[in-house]
Amino acid sequence: MIRNLSLSLTRQALLGAASVGALVFATPQSALAQDEGASGGFDEIVVSAQRREQSAQDVPISLQSFNGDAIDRQAISEAADYLALTPNVSFTQDGETGSRGVNISIRGVGDVDLGEVTVANSIGYYIDELSVGSVANGVINPQLQDMERIEVLRGPQGTYFGRNSSGGALNLTTRKPSTDGYYASLEGTYGSFDTWGLNGVVNVPLGETFAARFVASYEESDGIIKNANPNGTPSSDSEFLNLRGALRFTPSDTVTVDFSANYTDEDEGLDPTVATGVIDLDTQSIFGSTFIPIDTVGLYPANQRWTDKDAQEQNLKEFLILNGRVQFDFDGFMIRSITGYVDSSSDRFADLDGTFADTLVRENRYDGESFSQEIRIQSTGERKLDWTLGAIYANDQIDQFNSVRSGAVGTIVHPNTGLVTGLLPPIPAGFRINENNRAFETKSFALFFDGTYHLNDRADLTAGGRYTHDKVTNDFFDTVAFEGAVPDASGSGTFNDFSPRVAFTYHWADDFSTYASVSKGYKSGGLDFIQTGATAGVQPFEPEKLWNYEIGMKLAAYDNRLLINAAAFYIDWKDLQIQSNFLAIPGDISSATELTQNAEGARNIGFEVDAQAMIADGFVISGGYGYLDSEFDSFPAAILAGGTAVDLTGRTLPRTPKVTWNAAAQYDTAISGNLNGFFRAEAFGRSSSQSDLEAVAQPLLGLAQFPYRAPSFGVVNIRMGVSTDNISLSGFIENLFEEDYYTSTSENFGLAGIRVRPNPRRFGIRL
Repeated sequence: MIRNLSLSLTRQALLGAASVGALVFATPQSALAQDEGASGGFDEIVVSAQRREQSAQDVPISLQSFNGDAIDRQAISEAADYLALTPNVSFTQDGETGSRGVNISIRGVGDVDLGEVTVANSIGYYIDELSVGSVANGVINPQLQDMERIEVLRGPQGTYFGRNSSGGALNLTTRKPSTDGYYASLEGTYGSFDTWGLNGVVNVPLGETFAARFVASYEESDGIIKNANPNGTPSSDSEFLNLRGALRFTPSDTVTVDFSANYTDEDEGLDPTVATGVIDLDTQSIFGSTFIPIDTVGLYPANQRWTDKDAQEQNLKEFLILNGRVQFDFDGFMIRSITGYVDSSSDRFADLDGTFADTLVRENRYDGESFSQEIRIQSTGERKLDWTLGAIYANDQIDQFNSVRSGAVGTIVHPNTGLVTGLLPPIPAGFRINENNRAFETKSFALFFDGTYHLNDRADLTAGGRYTHDKVTNDFFDTVAFEGAVPDASGSGTFNDFSPRVAFTYHWADDFSTYASVSKGYKSGGLDFIQTGATAGVQPFEPEKLWNYEIGMKLAAYDNRLLINAAAFYIDWKDLQIQSNFLAIPGDISSATELTQNAEGARNIGFEVDAQAMIADGFVISGGYGYLDSEFDSFPAAILAGGTAVDLTGRTLPRTPKVTWNAAAQYDTAISGNLNGFFRAEAFGRSSSQSDLEAVAQPLLGLAQFPYRAPSFGVVNIRMGVSTDNISLSGFIENLFEEDYYTSTSENFGLAGIRVRPNPRRFGIRL
């Protein structure tokens, strides 16, 4: 699952500086650092969940943290690697956005149904305090090389992280250039499916006040899926390139200037999915398909490696992230400026029918740009009141092209039987079924404040809020429906919101605290393009808002050898943004369109707990458990495939597993001299969940089963290795027991049925 793992080897060399000390095991946890401290327990971990460096024990937020050693030792290289180890966090990988694409849900809050980019994200994604997960940027999931820490923040994070973080935020911090000395590391990996990669880091001091750091990552793989059709793309092969350069300038003790550039290039072939043989309801209602073509290469789970597609599929992505930060330190406060620019592009060509015949193809292209400027002033040092004030302006722009057309064969006719096995009514070859161009722009301005008043040595009161003003403008043009031109349409909408947060923390002892908090989450509204035959228009949808009520506790006992953190929550969710495909004119497939609906309300109730214990020197066990109960408490007229209105009140939300869990054990030991060894075993899993709204609405029609429902699963990974002061060699086996599992389904209109992304066993080495 998590990644194309491998047994892997890591070589690290310090150039002109002291050698690297022996690596110490680090497990993910939410309160303290994963290193063994001087007292024999876990060191304290410092997080920036409230945009200032604090002990995680003092932050009234449910969070999961991974420090740099944990990231390196657990081979965390992309989002799925650490999300799987975080209670009450689930993610889907449908293959449509490439092998690295993920859609994230925290405490059940995420994108309820996936669709076009008119809908904003629910989870904030930040790298060095810069948002890289806005609508214009798509899903950015860069290689996680040379990271200082990763934080997964549960619950609304609007005060500090802004709009579109109603479910939570991913807060990533990279290692910065240092003037302390030269440093270089080189890592090579090789694993299953002929997957190999190289990662390198170089730190160069350029005097006493200036330093540079460079990171490069390259990975190439044959891919997990092969194509039996000689006319199509041969496999789901991939190439990933990530380059990062950073500069740090400290002209004085009170001024720090950071600049970084991060470039990512992704080139993939086939979508890494295989057919299930079950036709989804969207295809049935819109195209009339009820069964798969007679010829097929086999179905999941018996077949996890082969597909039969005639098209030359490809999925190309490119991202450039520029981030400039300037900090001025004064007596008792500091001012920080964060200027960011993100340029992204994507080009996807897909075999939409998923069969041997050239019947349906889809092309999606988008180019996005984002600019943001944030100014923040906040107190420093120890004082009675810790405060933060700030303002931010952001501008997101997208140009998007979508096309669905028939290929060289219109209606599929089986060559032996003559039976129509596909589209009804017949569609001729080369027919433009739907084609459109869209231009989106969002201008956002926000003011925010937050303060923590230390009532006494044990009690803290935190209060803050953010006012947001969003203006959304959408243009739809050059639209074609069944070769007929559709009039252009455009519109704009303005949305305003104030999202407060209040928390009370009480430290019962130095190692035990509890907190209670109330916070509001906000996701911007938007505009949809609605076409009904030869007419078109723009229809707005409302912002999504929720209130999160939470209590929690944080414990560090037995000289920090036992860590337990827990939180319980109730989420009251209003105007959920939900997307569905349907016919605006029943029976007229030229009116096939996508609509964003606002569900009146939903509620999520649950808790999460994680713990770790240092049983003996070098022996650590850890585990986490999350429980979630979610349902629509008011959604009487949900529009599903075919334009049918169904009452979903009382139904469970899709993609919300009730249970998520993880467990791990690791043993580190000295073998001889400076030679050390380690062994790590970890497991993670989740309960079953519905994959889409149709399955939620009609469980009695067999839609509560595979593949409309993703079954529960549990996966085991192991890792072992040896290391000296500056060289380590390790090996991985991922999905040790070859569990047949998937995280979601892919439901593009098609005749090969709903598709899923397999997660076969993988292994390899790393040096």
